[in-house]
Amino acid sequence: MFKIERQAYIENELKKNKSVLISDLCQALDCSMETIRRDLKELEAAGKAQRIYGGAFLPEENDLGVPAKLRETFFPMEKRQMAEHALSFISKGDVIMLDASTTCLKLSQAILEAGLPITIITNSLRICYIFNEQPNAAPRIICLGGELHAKTNSFIGYKTTNEINEYIADKSFISCPAIDMTFGLTDNNLASAMVRKGMIDHSRKRFLIADHTKFSSNASVLIAGLSVVDTIITDKPLPPRWEAECINKKIHLEYL
Repeated sequence: MFKIERQAYIENELKKNKSVLISDLCQALDCSMETIRRDLKELEAAGKAQRIYGGAFLPEENDLGVPAKLRETFFPMEKRQMAEHALSFISKGDVIMLDASTTCLKLSQAILEAGLPITIITNSLRICYIFNEQPNAAPRIICLGGELHAKTNSFIGYKTTNEINEYIADKSFISCPAIDMTFGLTDNNLASAMVRKGMIDHSRKRFLIADHTKFSSNASVLIAGLSVVDTIITDKPLPPRWEAECINKKIHLEYL
């Protein structure tokens, strides 16, 4: 297949699905990963795609976040390990809030496997789905309604935040696209940020689960200041300046 044909195919897949995986394109087009990477680089240069680890996506004007389909390919082993570590902070009978991050999806799977008799409040369609497939699972699930955001497989909007206001959780577990030392937890989407802020505000203990790359990333929407977090669970030791900032803000750090 000629380059122009490959790139036309990729453009069509992006328009249709909003994101593409390099592995899927290699199989569909019967070519190497290097070839696909070159194609994506050229499409990005032409303003027709935004490359990311493992694939590419079409950014939206008011939401530069990476689609869930691509985010699930980032650090899957580390996310699983962080989820299992977070499990040790959850006790029988707890009421917890989980956001729609792929990290919390891993945590929900760990909870399911452990058979913990707890209550989970979430805006994640994926989390609700995995428990719906296990009708006899120990956890009780409360699904927050609202507007379905296909990019993140989650419910967002004022209906979602209004429902959060009806609950008080023992613990909330959230992740976010980026953490800024000056401003705190940040997001790419205002509505998603408001849901995460609501979960933080309506829980007695707040846990942030984030891989090490989140501490050097940028996002434009503020969720909350760093001081609202009680515990950070991450996969690698943070730089000394970050550790000092966490000590200053009385945030407990948990490494794998």
